[in-house]
Amino acid sequence: MAGFFAASLLGIVADIAELGVVPTLLARGLLIAVVLTGLVVLAVKIWQVYYEAKVRELRKQVAVEAERVTLVRAAHQRCLEAIERISERERPLYSETLEVTINIGTDDESDLIVERRVTTPEPLVTNRTMRPIVPMHGEQIATLEAIGFRAYRADGEITLIPVREQINKLKVWLVFDPPIHTKTEWRVEYRPKELWGPFRRRGFDTLHWDDRLQTANGAPSAFTSFTAIFRFPPSTQQPTVKEQNGYGQLMGFEQKSDRTWEVTWRDDQPAGRRYGWDFAQPGGGVPRQ
Repeated sequence: MAGFFAASLLGIVADIAELGVVPTLLARGLLIAVVLTGLVVLAVKIWQVYYEAKVRELRKQVAVEAERVTLVRAAHQRCLEAIERISERERPLYSETLEVTINIGTDDESDLIVERRVTTPEPLVTNRTMRPIVPMHGEQIATLEAIGFRAYRADGEITLIPVREQINKLKVWLVFDPPIHTKTEWRVEYRPKELWGPFRRRGFDTLHWDDRLQTANGAPSAFTSFTAIFRFPPSTQQPTVKEQNGYGQLMGFEQKSDRTWEVTWRDDQPAGRRYGWDFAQPGGGVPRQ
């Protein structure tokens, strides 16, 4: 259409020039303008054709890459599932003491969980899995990034690989480099937001912990000692802590100089149990202004 328009306009200009209606110089200017207009329209048309072809090509490339990413993700998920199956079938080749400190703050930002472990290998520990404590009352997907999960070891590094990140479920694979070959202390820290929100609102809550680490030698638990330390916010009210099944014993209550409370519970004979602690503090542990 652009070529037809330019040719028609060019013919009209030529006819006018032959009739002498307008000066020859003006006709020549109109001729140049028509030619330039035609070239511009032609260039735009060529660019449009090229652009449409390029878009089709890019769409095909995007489709191919999307399919490739889907295949890679599926393969990655199969690897994670295989790791999880292996970890569930293998019995731990170590014994361990565990101290879990549950810091219940006045808000989400001040909540903190610290798990300190002293692992004695029998004979070597290269990796293991663990399940961090995460909220069970929400609908958010639990991820290592969301809870700020970190691992620390003085004599080496610990690589963290999430093998399950789902709603209310989180499992992480820890790889030790170098492997643990002597008695080693290490810890993890994380901040599961909204975990203690219900406690702050109503003044009571419950925490469960599964000890299912049956050892290779047939012992019911890899733990030789299990300690839970509950730290409550500043308050004039003393909190209460009770293990639901009567396991372990309370070691004592202490109010710190900053008016926070610390309650220590311990089981010196873990036996592959499911623990449950009911704890409460009037006012939700949050000091009233």
